[in-house]
Amino acid sequence: MRYSLLKTLLLSSSLAIVGSSIAYAQGAWVASPDAIGGSLRAGSREAPVQPGDETQLLVRNAKPGSTITVLRGTEVLTTEPVTVSEKGTVSIPFKVPANAETGNHPLTVISNNPAGVQLVNLKLSRVVPASNAEAFDKTSAKVGERAYQSAVSKDGKLYVASARGTKEESRLLRLDAKTLQVEAEANIPASADKKDGVIDVFGVQVDDEHNRVWTTNTLNETVTVYDAGTLEPVKVFEEGSVVHPRDVVINPATNRAYVNAALTNKVEVYDTEKLEHVGTLAYDANRGRELFSTVSLVLDPEANRLYSVSRDTPWYGWIDLQTGKNTTIRVPGLSGGSGIALDPDTSRVWLSGQDSNNVILLDDAGKVLADTYVGAGAVSVAWDPVTKQAYAATRAGGTVAVLDADGKLVANLPAGDLPNHVAVGPDGAVYVVTLYGAAGDKDPTGSVTRITPKS
Repeated sequence: MRYSLLKTLLLSSSLAIVGSSIAYAQGAWVASPDAIGGSLRAGSREAPVQPGDETQLLVRNAKPGSTITVLRGTEVLTTEPVTVSEKGTVSIPFKVPANAETGNHPLTVISNNPAGVQLVNLKLSRVVPASNAEAFDKTSAKVGERAYQSAVSKDGKLYVASARGTKEESRLLRLDAKTLQVEAEANIPASADKKDGVIDVFGVQVDDEHNRVWTTNTLNETVTVYDAGTLEPVKVFEEGSVVHPRDVVINPATNRAYVNAALTNKVEVYDTEKLEHVGTLAYDANRGRELFSTVSLVLDPEANRLYSVSRDTPWYGWIDLQTGKNTTIRVPGLSGGSGIALDPDTSRVWLSGQDSNNVILLDDAGKVLADTYVGAGAVSVAWDPVTKQAYAATRAGGTVAVLDADGKLVANLPAGDLPNHVAVGPDGAVYVVTLYGAAGDKDPTGSVTRITPKS
């Protein structure tokens, strides 16, 4: 039986009101942090949670022996407090009502011993079915577990980065972009800290001008540059020199590489010819406490602008690379901004919202032209100037949504287990990397899929 929060507090509290007198709490009040220690996750990032589903709240790294109570509004979802295990973890299952609305549902998580309270969002999503898949050709290849990003060179080579984490395997592969045959594998340098193993490769971009491949090394907090032909490292910047690097974009006309310190407003600037760090840029929302937390980057070389989207606040913006000045614009309907793409011919911007499950199309002034629901966890979006279509990967949905130039959904393609990144080649081919394999593949190995519209 579920009780209201008021009843629960009255029954469990050590405070009792009798007439005008108050009985004070039994035992000491121990000072505690203002939030629950450890990490909380409601639902799943790897599969959509729908109304009527069984799901869970997962608590990790909490104090063993502490107890957890979960509420939605004043409705108690735990019939009694649940105790955290000796390992500091606890999984609290519950059923979502079948008549629940899709969207974000804030849950209140209360701990005791120590006392604490924290909000966590449970996202309910609707599944967008596959459609018009017969209009596209797809070819897939295995590339190593947890493939994160890919990039295509002008001479038809595809570079794929994959990593599992500290002291785990990491790979940088070069493939033939048409056949997806592996041609070479990089010699990944070791970390200066022997406990870290190798310098893991997460983000990747090609510098065609200097025949090099730039990679971001998120866990080692640095950037590594490889020779595109030999895949031997030619420059390893100092570990710890850039906080949580994610994306790297190259402007060959100015010999500059731009690397964002993800979830901050900072972008580090490098000279691609001298292989030197030359400066730092920043996005500023300038709206009180709302900070700009970068995720993806895209470059407009003609306008000399560097665009990004903010994950923790609903903003996107650009930096004028000539003056260093930045412009940021609030985007209605965007939550958990993750991907960004640009149509250079129209200056239209595409944004993907990992929490709002949508792709938003903006004009050059930031006006919303289209807001399209594409499925759970819209993590990456890319614009194909050849076919005049946008492609968006839904990480939890396991699909790639195809949208026309005005933001209308024209196809939804099964993509496999946890698609994470979309890249476009100069010939209009689209490449999607998945963390754990292509559609129908039971082997939990990361993959890359080449997608082309049938003529």
